[in-house]
Formats: sequence, structure tokens, C-alpha cells
Amino acid sequence: FGTLDHRKVLLIGAGKMSELAARHLSRAGASEITVTNRSPERALAMAAIFNARSVPYESFQAVLHSVDVVLTSSGAPHYILTSENMKPIVHARKGRPMFLIDIAVPRNIEPAVNSLDGVFLYDIDDMQKVVASNMRVRQAEAEEAERIIAEEVARMTQRLQQRGAAPLIVGLQQQLEATRLAEMERMRAKLATLSPEQREMVEALTR
Repeated sequence: FGTLDHRKVLLIGAGKMSELAARHLSRAGASEITVTNRSPERALAMAAIFNARSVPYESFQAVLHSVDVVLTSSGAPHYILTSENMKPIVHARKGRPMFLIDIAVPRNIEPAVNSLDGVFLYDIDDMQKVVASNMRVRQAEAEEAERIIAEEVARMTQRLQQRGAAPLIVGLQQQLEATRLAEMERMRAKLATLSPEQREMVEALTR
């Protein structure tokens, strides 16, 4: 889809995982969220939190053709979506893609659904692969960040060392200049016979 802007989402199941998903999908730009649950009170409560709508669990398949993303986390012990009951839904969508995420254990969606044209089914195993891939990227970024930090620390340490050495160098230069001037003053009588060019050479040499 590129983004979730203007996409419609159906959450089947109103547990903690669905609530977290609804929070994320809402922030990601989903324009309309629908919730269904075997307990209608729970569906209504979640719908109120996210300004969503709820539909009866017995009739949620009637709205499937109008949604783009379906996330299932129902506690049903059997498939609630199969390839057979998804075929007319796919036909009604007229080629528009549909994204299904099954995070239920046991699974809510029959794996064969993934073979239908325009339907993309992901389950817990796929989510774990995404997480692992993201972790590898984050690890590489963390290592690069550590390298940059180490370089900056080295530069800062060098600057601080140079800053600490600067007063010592200036002090040493001043002390040596004072010594030079004192020696030049002490030798003034002997240098009096020198020409201006020769005195300049002595100045340059002692400096």
C-alpha cells in the first residue's frame, strides 16, 4: 500500500494485541477502524477508545470486502477465514489488494488463503522474520553509531589535551624570551661594536 493513509482496517478480536495494533494503525494513518469480537461489550469498549465502529461477530464477513487490512487475534479454535469464504470477497474487491495479518494461536486464517490473487497473508512466523530483519538493521546502525561516537570522543580528547598543553607552551615561550632578553642585555657592551646588520643577525639567531 505504501502508506496506510485512507486505508480501512478490520480487527477480529478485541484483546490486548488488537488494542496495541489499533493504536499503531491509527497513528500510521488508517482512516477507518472496525472492531469485532465474540464479546460485543469488549468490541464496543475498544471502538470507543479509538473512535472506531464495531460490528457483530456473527456478521463481520459482510464488511470484509470493504476493508484493506484485516488483523485477526481471535481465540477461536478453528479457522474463521478460509480460502472458500474469501473467494467471493476477493471477487467483490475487483483486483484491489487485501492484506491479512494472523497473530492468533492457533491460527485464525487458513494458509491456503495466501494463494488467492491480490491477497497477502502474514502470520506469526512472518512477523518474527520481520522483527529479526529489523533487529539486524538496528544492530548495524548501532555499531555505526558506536564507531562515530568513538571517533568523536577521540577528537574531543585530543582537543582537550591540546587545550591543556597550550598554557604550558605559552609559559615556556615567555620564560625563554625573558632569558634571551636578559642575556642580550648582559652582553650589550660586547655587542656595541657590531654593525646594525650584525646585531639583527644576533637577534634572529637568539630568537
